[in-house]
Amino acid sequence: MATFYDLLQHLEKQPDVINCVSLTALFRFINIATSLKDDIILIQPAEAQTSSPPPVLSPAFNTFLAAACSILPAQANHAWALLRHVIWHGAIDVDVSSIWENDARRRGFAEYLLYPPSQYCTKPHCLRRGKGMTLKKAEQRNVVLFTLAHGPCAARSVQLYCQDCNIDYRHNYTVFEGMRTYYDEQPETIQVTDHVFMEKGVVELFKTAMDVSWTSATNCARLYNMCLSQGKQTPEGYHIKFEITGDHVWDAFVITALLKDSKHRMHSLTVPQTGDQRDRFTKAMMDRNCRIRLYGYEDVCRHHCNRCTRMYANDQGVTTHKSATHAVRNDGNCSIVGCDLPVVSGRRTCLTPAHQHVEKTYQLRGQSRFQLQERLARSRVAHPNDAVSQDVEILTLHPPEAEEEYELNETGTLALPVVDSSGDPTPEQPTRRRLKAMFGRRRTHNEQLMVAPCGMIIARQTFFGAEGVASVKDFIKNVYAGADAIKPNHIFFDNNCTLSKMVKDDPFFEDIGLSVDVFHFNCKHSQSDTYCQQNCNPADYPELLGVISHTFALLIRSSGCQIRSDPIHRSVPDPLR
Repeated sequence: MATFYDLLQHLEKQPDVINCVSLTALFRFINIATSLKDDIILIQPAEAQTSSPPPVLSPAFNTFLAAACSILPAQANHAWALLRHVIWHGAIDVDVSSIWENDARRRGFAEYLLYPPSQYCTKPHCLRRGKGMTLKKAEQRNVVLFTLAHGPCAARSVQLYCQDCNIDYRHNYTVFEGMRTYYDEQPETIQVTDHVFMEKGVVELFKTAMDVSWTSATNCARLYNMCLSQGKQTPEGYHIKFEITGDHVWDAFVITALLKDSKHRMHSLTVPQTGDQRDRFTKAMMDRNCRIRLYGYEDVCRHHCNRCTRMYANDQGVTTHKSATHAVRNDGNCSIVGCDLPVVSGRRTCLTPAHQHVEKTYQLRGQSRFQLQERLARSRVAHPNDAVSQDVEILTLHPPEAEEEYELNETGTLALPVVDSSGDPTPEQPTRRRLKAMFGRRRTHNEQLMVAPCGMIIARQTFFGAEGVASVKDFIKNVYAGADAIKPNHIFFDNNCTLSKMVKDDPFFEDIGLSVDVFHFNCKHSQSDTYCQQNCNPADYPELLGVISHTFALLIRSSGCQIRSDPIHRSVPDPLR
């Protein structure tokens, strides 16, 4: 300690040398020179002792250190002469991790402090801001920060409160009148839940794993806990686990995706502060999906490149093609078909007694012995959401994917599954009330794409139940509903003969040719269908054809749209849907 005091006394006599530039250059010189030790030894004579530093550096090392530290070469030589023994023996210990993990926590300090971006209230007419006063009413809480380089770390989240404006400032957002508004410029850490934060690099790792290797959220969490946590355990007395869960992964995914979408649109993301975490971002996700479905991406409805536009009386061609299905979650309504009431917490049905009786019967069926024996062989395999096999609830492992019918007794207090609903009740059998329920996942029918012949995806929409022609009609009209939208002159669709009949009196389709692409027209449509042959044959539109060796060839490449839609069959479902 006496040596440290002597150093301070020496610096006190020359205060002009103490500044950020000089100290930065000093520590940078020591760090870089320490890293170059083996290279310095390599160019020394073979007889030189490696235990002692050379008295001077070679010109190459001296020039590099001078440029790296923004000092003169002569100053670099002087610094080496003064510090070479310290550098050579690595006497500077900058590892303070043990101090933060032990002594700092015991004294109430934390290495990672997650403050709001500003110490001042940002409201324009705030009285405290006008007086130049910082925010002093603070609340602290212990949290865990998941990092890439250092694994899970104990941290402290600090929120500041403006008493004049009643605004609560937190690390990623403000809270005012029950609404959470995220900052336009976000820090490098994201608050996932009240006590869990993640570096953006960790979230990007999870996104990449999902996109490249189809890794589930559960396995993303397991990957981090096993490989990146560095074996750290939750400190004794610390009430937040040093462990990522699948819910944390999905929450981080949703939050960062919505923030990216909001930044692209130059809007602030606003969600409710109250309520359950699982419901907080639902409306924002639905609004985003509705906007993408109706309007697509910016300017795509005005797309008309040279590859999908032929300058034949300003005609264009655009086609739609179907793609794969994927599962969606229930929207929080009662599982009884036709009932739109919200579910009771912890259940899948509403408050209606008859509906709850149906759910009770459903649960009893899932717990029955024969169901367990029937599915025992499949209950211990690796599941898509988790690579590690485990015993799970049967109804969770194999949820029904079709509607089930239940019959209530005369008093309405007991519901039994209908085994055979094909027969009608006889006069001797009293007619009992029947209810249909969907307790499992509802599956979409297909993802419908509208693709330009050049391969650009114009829009996308999820179809439920079937690929209805009426839904295709609405899809087309929604995409080109804007006043500035450029409607195509031709739309290829494999069922255009039915669509053409449906829209023959619709003014929107007056100047749009509805033909079937060549493959489907030749292979899938009957020659006896007079209407299709006369109205949907692409050969009837001369602007689509070109003369090649005295034969007709389709110039608008409709097959490119089908080729472009193929990767959708292999893609990961949209998590925001």
